[in-house]
Order: sequence, then structure tokens, then C-alpha cells
Amino acid sequence: MFSIMVADDEQLERRVLTSILKKNVRVKEIIEAKNGKEALELNREFNPDIIIMDIKMPGINGIKALELIKNENPNKEIIMLTAYDDFEFIHKVLVLGGSDYIIKPIKPDKLMEIVDNIMDKIENKNIELGVKNHSDEKTLDRNLTNEEKIVDKVSKYIDDNMDKMLKLEELASICNLSPGYFSRVFKKETGKTVITYINEKKVERAKKLLKESKDPIINISLDLGFDDCGYFIRVFKKITGLTPKAFREE
Repeated sequence: MFSIMVADDEQLERRVLTSILKKNVRVKEIIEAKNGKEALELNREFNPDIIIMDIKMPGINGIKALELIKNENPNKEIIMLTAYDDFEFIHKVLVLGGSDYIIKPIKPDKLMEIVDNIMDKIENKNIELGVKNHSDEKTLDRNLTNEEKIVDKVSKYIDDNMDKMLKLEELASICNLSPGYFSRVFKKETGKTVITYINEKKVERAKKLLKESKDPIINISLDLGFDDCGYFIRVFKKITGLTPKAFREE
């Protein structure tokens, strides 16, 4: 079963895409983003298997969002949408690692064909990773005597690298595990996704900095690896119930 994010600033377009995708029995979840900035945030929070994204969106457009997401998740499968059969656009999508593209108006059969092909590709990768995961389990037994040690090792790495936007692949690599297997072990042990765990640790550090220093909030967000202060504020409020400013003034 797969999760898919649909990113388009037009609500009607999102509804059309969602309606088509819901007919695919392999789709378990559909996440909607209204613009490129929200697509970046929701990708970090939910880590969907596939992203379908329009090129023309306000603020961060689809091409820029594609580039930023691929920088964070090189293996992410992203389908781009465009209203124009434009060679320059198609070239950019392919150069930046886009999985495929669709020219509007969207034809349901074409969309389903592309999505099914990508799902097959992901499933085949997972089958190949099954061998790797078996190897991972042996590595876990050999190098990490129990799952708690994975969390301990990763937690220390996060503490030592608070100023970075940490990636799942990076954390998995320090444990010599595949990202998929690492995610399952980590959530089983902590009850949290890797991103939630990282954000909670960063917010704890932010609370300390807010109370003990007079640094501007934007500087604190940058010091904690958030390249978008607005995203930092939303993460902080989601976890604490307060904005950083309100927390500082308490």
C-alpha cells in the first residue's frame, strides 16, 4: 500500500487528482499540499511514497520544490504536472530527477498508468531490499546488541548535529542499515517517526535557547538547522502549543 502527496495550488485540480487516485486499490493515503512550500513541509512530516506536483505554484514553484525535495530525498518518486508541452520544462524535470511528467488536462488512464508503473518500481526495489534487510538484521546482531543502542547512537548523532537538516538516509547510514529497516526499528523502539523525534529534540533545545539567550527567533531556527523560520515556528507550536515568541514571553 502506498501514500501519495498531491501538490497543486488549484483546489479543483487537487480534487480531480484525489478522486482518480482513490480508485487505485494500492493507494492507502492521499495528502494534499496547496503550494511548493507546504509540499516541502508535508514531505518531511509524512514522507509519502510518491509526489504528484504542479509546476506552476505561487512562491516556491514546482521545479524548485522538486529540486529541494530531491536534495533531501534523492530516491523520492515525483511526477510533475504542466499545462504546456514544453521541451525546456521536460528537460529540467528529467535533469532534476523527476520520475515522469503529465501534460494537462489530466487523462485518468494516463495518470493511473504512470502511478502503477512507479508503484511496481517501488515494490521491486523493496523485494531487492528484502535481501539487504536480512543482511541488516545480521549487522544489527553483530554491531548493535539490541535496538536500544540504535536509538542511543542516533540520539547522540542528532545532539551533535543540531545545526543540520538531518536526513533519514544519513541517520540510517551511521547504523549501517537501510533507510526502510532503520525507520521500522526506530519507530518500534521509540513509538515515533524519525522526523518527529528530531523535531522534538530540536524544540527542547530551542526552548532552552529562547529562555537563556536574547538571540532573534530566526537565528535560533537557523542554528537548529531550519532553513525556513516559518516552518520552525509551526513545528514549535505543534509540539508546545505556543509560538516561540509566546514561549519566550511566558
